[in-house]
Amino acid sequence: MTALSRDPAAIPPREHLHVVTGDVRDFTTVAQTIEDAHAVISTLGRQRRGPAICTEGTRTILSAMAADRPRRLLILTNYGVAESRHRSLYVAASWLLERSVLRDKEHMEALVRPSETEWTLVRAPILTNGPRTGRYRTGTDLRLTFTSKVSRADIAEFMLSELEENAYLRQGVAITS
Repeated sequence: MTALSRDPAAIPPREHLHVVTGDVRDFTTVAQTIEDAHAVISTLGRQRRGPAICTEGTRTILSAMAADRPRRLLILTNYGVAESRHRSLYVAASWLLERSVLRDKEHMEALVRPSETEWTLVRAPILTNGPRTGRYRTGTDLRLTFTSKVSRADIAEFMLSELEENAYLRQGVAITS
């Protein structure tokens, strides 16, 4: 397994994990990183200020995947974008506080949907650094609230299981504990 990171020190060492230092916006780096991959999992995130890294990085990933690379793509996104942008206090507050982040995620999703990839969009609420519990709910019509949260470890477990199951192929799926 290979991970591309602008800050490899942020990824704890793990057996069978090769970490590549680079920028997800650089086509050559991304193409080399995914060359022998069976799938691509993207967990790009953006700060309130800064480049639209999710949109720009996803554009690069999709270009690299179009060159006869892996077809399967799982992307971590946010609840409250695209069809999960329901009229709720949770979504309204999210957009009020994180407009630039959510706009970046919406543009990212707009690139993914018409792509030739076999994509799944994983829509998360607040992420925690808690342990993997295996106790989380997923669904295409799941409504999240202010108390919704999920650990990064549970997100990772779900995304890896989705690679095998393909239960949400070409769909957006919400997740919460």
